[in-house]
Amino acid sequence: MKVVEEAMTTEDFMKQAAARADGGDYVGAIQSYDEAVSINPENARAFGNRGFMRLNLGDRMGALSDFRAAAELFLSQGRMANYEMVLDYIEKMQ
Repeated sequence: MKVVEEAMTTEDFMKQAAARADGGDYVGAIQSYDEAVSINPENARAFGNRGFMRLNLGDRMGALSDFRAAAELFLSQGRMANYEMVLDYIEKMQ
């Protein structure tokens, strides 16, 4: 009998990324966040979380880019608390 593998969802990749990050695998977490973003480019959380992983690896420019994308998405989605939190991170980095 053939086993059919179901496609992973954005949320599956978000959970996978979080587990990888918890285990200290920041590169693997970034790869999972990449997948989440490729499935849903409006996922502000994925951009923000990927920014933290990049920051953990010393990639300040990549982190800033992700934080800016997250901020724009949060703003366009009317998620003001998240938007302001990301803006605070950006200000602290500059």
